[in-house]
Amino acid sequence: TYLIRTTFEKETKDGYGNKWLLFVDENFNTHVMNFTEIPDQGMRFGKPYFRLYTRINRNDPELLSISANNSKLNSTYFNEINDIKLLTHGWLGDDKISWLQNMKDLLLVYYDVNVITVDWGELAKNPIYPWSAISTRYVGKEIAKLLDVFTKSYGVQTNRMHLIGHSLGAHVVGNAGMFMKSKVHRVTGLDPARPMFEIPLIPADFRLDKSDAIFVDIIHTCGGLFGYQDSHGHADFYPNEGISAQPGCEGGTILKAACSHNRSTVYFDESIEYVFGKGFVAYPCDSWARFTKGLCKENKTSMGYSAATDITGDYYLYTNNASNYAIEDD
Repeated sequence: TYLIRTTFEKETKDGYGNKWLLFVDENFNTHVMNFTEIPDQGMRFGKPYFRLYTRINRNDPELLSISANNSKLNSTYFNEINDIKLLTHGWLGDDKISWLQNMKDLLLVYYDVNVITVDWGELAKNPIYPWSAISTRYVGKEIAKLLDVFTKSYGVQTNRMHLIGHSLGAHVVGNAGMFMKSKVHRVTGLDPARPMFEIPLIPADFRLDKSDAIFVDIIHTCGGLFGYQDSHGHADFYPNEGISAQPGCEGGTILKAACSHNRSTVYFDESIEYVFGKGFVAYPCDSWARFTKGLCKENKTSMGYSAATDITGDYYLYTNNASNYAIEDD
């Protein structure tokens, strides 16, 4: 860290410079990236893979494939009666990443649903971040094709689909929602990646925003560094102001930021377990400053899996520094 800071000591912000960014992948490895220019080499080719889990095959995923003309899909385990929950990872990850597998397991414990994991690791595992960022559009289009075929083959309407992504994966599911033939019901962004999306070098429609679904909810936990700083959803949740360091994240600046960036997945995982209410109670407010002064105590709602899908605005809350992170409301 000392060498990094010495090299960029004239830059303007902790973690950021004019031409560079310190970034941590989903395995907590630290990288320095130049994101002011799209590199002319290093492009990685590949495709996404879709794996289906249900309560019948929760430990033996079924690899899904659609026909060459995108018209038909046959599955052994898919249950057309149940809703679809689609999960995807971020930069340098794949669908074996621990938070994603944990989320899949929790969903199947508490709900009888079809869980589809998206493995776009062939494209995400590129050390040149801009190429992975640009690839989110292609992967999103492929997801849209898959979900449209589910509607065609099984009659599953988009109001029974919920897409969830972390970091770059949030932009993947945002693009999926944008390219679907019918607007998907809900897209959840877990600390959507900021580099190249709020510091734009690529078109704004590459990024997750409220136009991508009937309801877009975003959980901010490392805002202004690795994650979105501004509000881009119908409902934006800011636990502990939505920035680093989240309570319980320790170590140096970068370790705290990496922990905080990942904390959005931890909060969402925990929220799945609150089947009978309680959970993460949040309040609408104009700012964190007003919230901390106790000026926003009305119209409480839930953050996470059970969030109401008819709410709008910015929501604030505190969390504990260890599990259980949700603070019970008096």
